[in-house]
Amino acid sequence: PTSSIDIKSFPSILAPKSAIEVTNMADGARRFIQGIRETPENFEFTANWDATVFADLNALTKSQHCSLEFSDGSKFTWDGYISASNSEGGVNEVVEMTISITPSSVPVFVPAT
Repeated sequence: PTSSIDIKSFPSILAPKSAIEVTNMADGARRFIQGIRETPENFEFTANWDATVFADLNALTKSQHCSLEFSDGSKFTWDGYISASNSEGGVNEVVEMTISITPSSVPVFVPAT
């Protein structure tokens, strides 16, 4: 099974929290409080085509522990369902694939140690 994948691009993992309007008639301007984070249905990563990785990812049926790790040692971790799809291509282009992870837990930022 695949344990680490060299990716070319990654999505925003922790998006800003949504704003909930709490303005009332006595206010001179709109007021807000923070709501929950807007997590996308899928985190999409781009990688160069690798048939072995593609097959391994699409064979997964259970939620997996995932992480996006940076060179300074910090990372985001979460659980999610993983699948892969081929990307569009053309003449004189690198063949790529899209790795999609549907989150089943809230992503957590882990600082470098």
